Amino acid sequence: MSKVTTTDSLSQATRQDGYQITVDLDKCISAGPCSIAAPLTFLLRDSDGKAIISDPDGDPLESVLEAARSCPILAIIIKDKTGHQVFP
Repeated sequence: MSKVTTTDSLSQATRQDGYQITVDLDKCISAGPCSIAAPLTFLLRDSDGKAIISDPDGDPLESVLEAARSCPILAIIIKDKTGHQVFP
């Protein structure tokens, strides 16, 4: 499993395919559609309901991208293996 780093402000991980996922926890409003679109990748934290990365490789990349697209405030950032931001 890939390493996940979560601080007060960010939850970050790199998938085995090289894609980087970042959740901006300062922006996250605990809406939760990400945890529906990619339930093995995103988990709503018990303490405040904010989305953190539980397993970056838990869901297919397309599901992770759908989760990012479903975020109403665009708090999920996806970069490809070259570091190019592909969403938002």
